Amino acid sequence: MKTVLAIIFSYLFKVKFFKKRFFGIHNRLFKPFNLFKGVTRLIKWNGLILLLHIDDWIQENLYFLGEYEKAELTSIAVFLKHDSIFIDIGANIGLYTLYASKIIKENGQIISFEPFLENFKSLAKNVELNGVSNVRLEKMAIGKKEGVIKLYYDEKEKNLGMVSSIYQGKGAREEVKLISLDSYLKNEQFTKIDLIKIDIEGFEHSALLGMRNTLTKFHPTLLIEILNTDKSVTNKSKCDQLLTALGYKKYFIDDYGILSKNEVNVNRMNYIYSTKTIANMMKKHKNILLH
Repeated sequence: MKTVLAIIFSYLFKVKFFKKRFFGIHNRLFKPFNLFKGVTRLIKWNGLILLLHIDDWIQENLYFLGEYEKAELTSIAVFLKHDSIFIDIGANIGLYTLYASKIIKENGQIISFEPFLENFKSLAKNVELNGVSNVRLEKMAIGKKEGVIKLYYDEKEKNLGMVSSIYQGKGAREEVKLISLDSYLKNEQFTKIDLIKIDIEGFEHSALLGMRNTLTKFHPTLLIEILNTDKSVTNKSKCDQLLTALGYKKYFIDDYGILSKNEVNVNRMNYIYSTKTIANMMKKHKNILLH
């Protein structure tokens, strides 16, 4: 019955009237009643195959709306090419990893870090479904130094993208390996790193401290989610200060994936930091298609 309901709603959300009300329907119906608990759906998205658990917020968006962080995905495409090196920190189910793999192909490489077991299983499954050979998966967290870290997840949130090192009381918890990116890469023979995506729920500054040598040597462009909450103000300021000192400039992403020096959407918490001349890079934007 739940699967049938999911299919019905997937057609309803193709109608503009319902699509505009998706967030409200999620909050009033899907989330409080666990309407799609245990339901999985196999979909085709942008030429990729994804196995989705649609009781999760990110995967629910992909199934019902056909998109998630579309602007951000479009924005990073200008920094990737067929032989790029891309590092995905906080890979979740592999959306960015797989999107980048289509651009990079076999001449480049992707390293995807996802420490939380439930997410890692989904990541590995989606990579397997797509027969991707240029991705290396690592079940570990990225931080300032080597060690272990406890991760917490409030299952009531129905959003596995919110797994965090911040204690959340009752809920799932998992102890995972922690390593700095500098330490992880010390034996690699890379001559470049083009792009690093960081989505780790408040642990960004610590991760940046552990990759200072990598940033100094390769100057990769960064896509970083930094939460805009009272608790994250200090973390956000520290990230800005560290990256500015390393020669990075901060750019905001508009609803179409275009970068700007000025904030264009206060609700968007993903930012591009780059040492490159963005005006020249964005000329590629018109050639990028994200369906």
